[in-house]
Amino acid sequence: MSTAETVRFLEQQGHGTLSLATNNRAYGIPISYGYDEDYDRLVMEFVSSETSKRKRFVESTDEVTLTTYEFRDQTTWASVVVTGSLHNVPPEKVSNRAAALFFHRADDAAGDDRWRNDMFDKEWYEIDIETISGRRGEQIPSEE
Repeated sequence: MSTAETVRFLEQQGHGTLSLATNNRAYGIPISYGYDEDYDRLVMEFVSSETSKRKRFVESTDEVTLTTYEFRDQTTWASVVVTGSLHNVPPEKVSNRAAALFFHRADDAAGDDRWRNDMFDKEWYEIDIETISGRRGEQIPSEE
């Protein structure tokens, strides 16, 4: 995929698998994200409990990957893989634009309870993108 196709696909998807690792152990989680092209980053909100496995892995992972893809059949598919570093973003540093990018694409699996439940910690994170690559089957339209 060209750079423009890769960026467009990343913007359109909004969901992927975030992979973390520590001490030769890997941990992959489904996640919603917003792609902020102006700052070349992915913005996401983690909703977790104090004893969350995700929190333990986030604290000790140096490099993360995020993979997003679409698969229709053996010749109609596309995927983008991003690598970079994951950083906590204080809520006051999350711009309205970045939050809007995230919430525009995020499905809220918890429904209305997510907004009422104080049992969970909510923290913003960003992936500063170091590398990005995309591939597609011959039949996926490039939309250029």
